[in-house]
Amino acid sequence: MIKNLDNLEKSTEAIHCGEGGYLVNKKHIIIRTPDKNNVIDIQEYNAEVAQGMSGRNIALYGMACIEEDKDRPGITNVAANATLINEGIIEIYINEMVKAYKDQIKANKDDDTKPYNFIRCYTMVGGRNCTIINEGILRIHLDQEDEKVPVYVFTTSSGEKATVINNGTLELVGKGSFESQLRAMTIHSHVPTIINNGRINIDVEESSTIRVLATTKTGGAICNFGEINVKSSGKVMTIGRMADTNILNEGEVNVDFKAHWVKQNVSFLFQSDPLACAIYEHCPPGFDFVLPPIVNTGDINVDVEGSEASTDRAVAFGIYTEMIPGGEHTLVHRYDNTGRINVTHSGMYDLTTAELGINYQAPKDLPFPAKILRWDTVARDFSKTKDLILAKSVNMDLSEAVFGIKGGEGNYSAEDLVAQTDDAKEEGQTFTISGADSMKIENLD
Repeated sequence: MIKNLDNLEKSTEAIHCGEGGYLVNKKHIIIRTPDKNNVIDIQEYNAEVAQGMSGRNIALYGMACIEEDKDRPGITNVAANATLINEGIIEIYINEMVKAYKDQIKANKDDDTKPYNFIRCYTMVGGRNCTIINEGILRIHLDQEDEKVPVYVFTTSSGEKATVINNGTLELVGKGSFESQLRAMTIHSHVPTIINNGRINIDVEESSTIRVLATTKTGGAICNFGEINVKSSGKVMTIGRMADTNILNEGEVNVDFKAHWVKQNVSFLFQSDPLACAIYEHCPPGFDFVLPPIVNTGDINVDVEGSEASTDRAVAFGIYTEMIPGGEHTLVHRYDNTGRINVTHSGMYDLTTAELGINYQAPKDLPFPAKILRWDTVARDFSKTKDLILAKSVNMDLSEAVFGIKGGEGNYSAEDLVAQTDDAKEEGQTFTISGADSMKIENLD
């Protein structure tokens, strides 16, 4: 629980420590204007699977573990083995940062005349083996007036084998822009531990992509035991992994998706239609480990609102898995849902929604082996709604599947419960179901 944060001493100064440091904030830090004490010129390596996200960036911070680069004067690196604890409030406004540095941001990846890829912002940041704990409030205001500048914000982030825990409140608020990429608790390094016990609120009118609890590397665990609320546009991928990170949602995830088609200007990403989901996998080929199942025991609510801005191709899923081209996908992806998943749509279109979506926006036929372990849901005419498990390309194994269905005494076939989209059928994309004779259906009434 958050302590009483009334009458905290206010400060306009960021705080930091070096490698192995221990730092506790008990103040209300408010940062509006960038200066030499809260801005770092940072070089990041292998920050994402998509290498275009690495490179040199200019970043505003509130609380950090950092050190000067010994070989490159003026460059700052995140530092290792520190503990950062926020027991107060840290809030950052980014408009003045955008004004100060917008002319130094590259127009494209080949632009050598400007030094930085993004303007970044961190309320709390560290490097490898760091522990970052929020007991208070972390808040970033997306109040930039120039909407064309690429902005990449994090409430918390750290490096390899780091642990990030939220016991308080994280907030991203403001108008934002369609050049804004929003992250709450994200570690773009191997073996992360990310735990949300508190509340995360994202209410930003315009954004490009949103990831709340996520990693783009291998190993570790991501757990939500608290509450996540997202209200925004663009592409919302709330809790996610790229590889074998353990995923558990035991809390509550609420996504209010104001769907908007956003032109994708990032060179390494293909254009896709508006998407929202509570849990996702976005997997490249070539891994040789065993994937732990995605597990949901909590409550998931996703609503997508269609409009002229969304087009009729906006989609929403409770859980979504999509493969990345480049090779054969052989890992078995498993799903275990004993919680509640409710996905709805509103507005001017009859939009596509499903509790589990597979390869819906993949650019071509990319089948992979998938297995349902347990899936609880509410009875309906699945053969007509096609909104339980919906795929374009997949090899689905139901040999261990147990479907718990509340309400009704209907007889359901495997093809009722796992459906392929009509356009994928016409395109001849791969879709197989095996093990249907062994699957079980339980009445949950």
